Amino acid sequence: MYNSFMEVGDVTVKVKITGANGEPVPGYLLNTLYASDLHFEPEVRKSRIMPDGTVEIEISKRPYMLHARLNIPLYGNIWVMAHNHGQGYTGDTVDFVSEALETYIYEAERIGKNVELSVYARGHLDAAYEYRILSEKGIDRYYCRLKALSHAIFAAEAALFESARKKTAENPRPDILLGCNAFKYSGDNLYSRYFKELFNYATLPFYYYQVVPEEGVFDYGRRDEILEWCEANGIKAKGHPLWFGHGGVNPKWMYGKSYQELSSFAREYIKKTVTRYRGRIDIWDSINEPHDWANCFDFTQEQLMDLARICCETVRESNPDAISIINVCLPFAEYVAGKFVCYGPVFEHPVSPLAFFERAVDKGIDFDVVGVQLYFPARDMVAVSLLLDEYARFGKPVHITEMGVPSGPARGERDNVENADPQSQIGLTKGIWHAPWDEHIQADWVEQFYTIAAARPEIKALTWWDFADPGFMKTAPFLFEDYVPREMYFRLKALKKMIMGA
Repeated sequence: MYNSFMEVGDVTVKVKITGANGEPVPGYLLNTLYASDLHFEPEVRKSRIMPDGTVEIEISKRPYMLHARLNIPLYGNIWVMAHNHGQGYTGDTVDFVSEALETYIYEAERIGKNVELSVYARGHLDAAYEYRILSEKGIDRYYCRLKALSHAIFAAEAALFESARKKTAENPRPDILLGCNAFKYSGDNLYSRYFKELFNYATLPFYYYQVVPEEGVFDYGRRDEILEWCEANGIKAKGHPLWFGHGGVNPKWMYGKSYQELSSFAREYIKKTVTRYRGRIDIWDSINEPHDWANCFDFTQEQLMDLARICCETVRESNPDAISIINVCLPFAEYVAGKFVCYGPVFEHPVSPLAFFERAVDKGIDFDVVGVQLYFPARDMVAVSLLLDEYARFGKPVHITEMGVPSGPARGERDNVENADPQSQIGLTKGIWHAPWDEHIQADWVEQFYTIAAARPEIKALTWWDFADPGFMKTAPFLFEDYVPREMYFRLKALKKMIMGA
């Protein structure tokens, strides 16, 4: 799918990551360091921390990028990238903070060429320059360098946001689908009123444990109820998912069956379901998270790919007009670097979402849309935008199928990556963006991301998860449990007018 010079051969790279005091950052941050190629494809992490705090990491392919989590002054705890002006590294020593600083100054300048920067963006970029000079002069060297990095990230994000806002204002997207799952619809109340005022698109639940709680017994009643409401209010419906190997959404009767039995059932279920709703629901998540992550039945990687073929093929046979989506999660694939999954075996060579799409295209699997979940990835907007470039290269429409960021810590929850288990460090709810999460920061994230996404013509749909508390991501929904809106509801409602040109 892409051409890139790549030198193959193991090399040990020494990486320094220093904090504000000039000492190595704590071990919990050093241990997050991993390498990827220039297309964000991670290498499995093979690293060790030396007595002086240097990280020695094995790199098998060059040029490479580096990624690590850092505590950034006045910004937060996020994954930071270093990519050497987009060219990557080939050497065997890297000063990570210095290289990250140069990366984000480069991105701010690159993006800023196409837009007249606001005072906010220009101020941050000038601050990055000045703090870099102070650091080079030895004035509080390491703290000023981190401050320069902080301002460079703010500047690059602001330039991207302002460029996207200009593009969107000049080229409205009246056909874009703005949606959310409608799982908690319960009749004519505040939930339904707020939903239909904001969205033209709704995701309906088709989890096996709900539809087929007992073998051979199908129950579509709840789906019919939500769909009738959607149709009465001009809301386009999507079905989710036709296969999902998550341990929490499959009934007990499915366990213990062979791959052949389960794949045959998937074909039966999809044919029955997609045919039943043909002309009423014509957008389907044909398979959800098949890239090693959610594999509660312990299928092989070959079986997961074959299942994707079966699901997409059966959707096409059942409704030739349907839009078939392969839906992936954890789009940066940090789990590949760390070799861990949600359910199922950990394979010797993990498959990332991007690699899964690459192989699916190569095998001729018949799907229409690249579906990407984007629960707060603990990344800056520039890194997210660069990653979206990679999902766009398949030449298919892209749907952001699920996303969410918190409005604050849930009761009893601390946003502390130091004491978190390794899997939490992939960035679902852990990490801070600009400031500790509250309703204002959440609304800022929504405004920035929706604007940036709407400026990308390949992105055809944006779906939030969920609409009302309690949600999958705690404190992320638009409404509290009593259906009172959070601030982001009003922010997106105002933004919708600009995005859609209404």
